[in-house]
Amino acid sequence: MRFRMWFQQFSDPYGNGSGFLNHESESKLNMKKTFRRLPMKLLMATLALGAFQAHAATSMSDADVLNVLKQRVDTEKKGVGIVVGIVDDKGSRVISYGYANLADRRPVDADTLFEIGSITSVFTSITMMDMAEKSEIRLKDPLAKYLPANVNVPYSDDRKITLADLSAHRSGLPALPANLKQTGADNPYAGFTVNNAYDFLSAYQLKYDVGSRFEYSSFGNGLLGQALSQRAGTDYDTLVKNRVTTPLGMTATGVALNADLEKRMATGYSSKAQFAATPSWNFTSFEGAGGLRSSANDMLKFVAANMGQTNTSLKDTMRKLQEPFEPGNRLLLAWGSYNNKFGGSILGIEGKTGGYSSYIAFDKKAGKGVVILSNADVSVSDIGNKIINGEFPLTQ
Repeated sequence: MRFRMWFQQFSDPYGNGSGFLNHESESKLNMKKTFRRLPMKLLMATLALGAFQAHAATSMSDADVLNVLKQRVDTEKKGVGIVVGIVDDKGSRVISYGYANLADRRPVDADTLFEIGSITSVFTSITMMDMAEKSEIRLKDPLAKYLPANVNVPYSDDRKITLADLSAHRSGLPALPANLKQTGADNPYAGFTVNNAYDFLSAYQLKYDVGSRFEYSSFGNGLLGQALSQRAGTDYDTLVKNRVTTPLGMTATGVALNADLEKRMATGYSSKAQFAATPSWNFTSFEGAGGLRSSANDMLKFVAANMGQTNTSLKDTMRKLQEPFEPGNRLLLAWGSYNNKFGGSILGIEGKTGGYSSYIAFDKKAGKGVVILSNADVSVSDIGNKIINGEFPLTQ
């Protein structure tokens, strides 16, 4: 078999179906008469309900999702193995297609592990918020407070880079440090040490003022993870496990994996070399930039918790990250901003490493969430958005 479809059903708090009944249509004449008699507010509500039902009709079924995965892997040749996890009013389930390893034809499934790249940054920011709520740090603490005294942190005028600036990607720091490229493109972080990062930071001159604009910075994520680890007196992997993954019951997520979890890792493939196997990215430091690995089963727990569907100790912490963190500014910590296209309200983030691509997203108003994990470096975010809101187009 080249694919497996996994249905892990949990309790459905809403009962069966969407809650809307299908009625036989009336004649156009009767509809016109009915609309004439409706008060304006009721008429608008009726039209809105009809629009919602029309939108629901465009939602992708599980069979549709599987067909998209087959198309992406077999026809378009833009994937090797793809696992999709869905959270909605039916519960949680996983649909998968393709291979974890082309050599032994091992299929991907709900327990296969993938690198999740920049999705790691959300875990970093949840950790930051948890530490802030426990008065271990403050969001507006300057980064320099948690770094060695001999490290110079650039600033603009009297505006220092804060922990919140790093999380919100408005620090003025670049996406990647220039000296990272010296370590090799196939596994760029393997030889990148904390001292390498500090050397670059100390010599860097800001191109624009701190807080003046949004620019995604993996370097900033790495610095944030390092600063939080310094404050907690532990390594990043242990810090995230203590603050996030253990409270959420995520047992297959981490930077360092035991032997059993290593066996479940999918092999990464590079599209630039016609899906040749590529080395995993090993982080000797700066894991907060993208060092975590996880499975669809674990990431479904993470998505459901962010949607507020599970009662965890982090429920309020996650909710705060989904709201503007300062008055008059729509920018969010970690997530950036909402995608409001096609009447939706989606929060999502994509991750990509040398041989993997991933995406998590959810729309709390629509009650839908998704995680997509792929062992090829080709974006899968279009599939995720399409699952949440059928109006989104698939990439051609």
